[in-house]
Amino acid sequence: MIRITAMKWAPPFAAGQVRDHRARWVLREVGWPYDVRLLDAPAMKSADYRREQPFGQVPVLEEDGRPALFESGAMVLDVATRAGMLLPDDAGERALAICWVIAALNSIEPSLMNVAEVAYFMKDPAQKAARRPVVETAACRRLGELQDALGARTWIVGDAFSVADLMLASVLKIAHRLDLLDGFDALQAYAARCWARPAHREAIAEQCATIDAHRMEDMHYNALKQSRT
Repeated sequence: MIRITAMKWAPPFAAGQVRDHRARWVLREVGWPYDVRLLDAPAMKSADYRREQPFGQVPVLEEDGRPALFESGAMVLDVATRAGMLLPDDAGERALAICWVIAALNSIEPSLMNVAEVAYFMKDPAQKAARRPVVETAACRRLGELQDALGARTWIVGDAFSVADLMLASVLKIAHRLDLLDGFDALQAYAARCWARPAHREAIAEQCATIDAHRMEDMHYNALKQSRT
């Protein structure tokens, strides 16, 4: 049985976006059952968990007889490859789809996370006011480049939904939550097509139900702070 890790709770801005939703999504797309192991903050930072996830993050994909995987992009590609699904049949298009998975994580997501950092984690109002226009301009430039690359196509590679669309749509959730997709009509329509897939809706509902069922106290952040003193 496949098992993925997830946090018991996340703040409202992160609900539906925590990266374990990518593992849930791809597993539901290919129809593979899985369990979810819920973690609190001390468990994520424990030595045992760090042996599986060196950076103390979620998710981890665990499966008997196989090494644990700790990057969401690797999980998506691994599941799709083994299932023989969500990758184009043509070798060239398959390579391009994998390229777009990497581009989503390496060229697009970091620029969006820069905006998220300012919006959600930067406290000083003057610093926020000074930095937000800079990072937002860079993020919108990336989104414009992505929209140009998409053009009038339904999917980013080939004629069917693939891992490339799954990862791009996952990353675009960040832009949507930050109201960065305004004016990018083609990207909004593209993301909506991906998010409308039953596997995505089910994955997000599952993650949000877990988060809604817990409170911040269930993460035991205080215990983690005490262990550092």
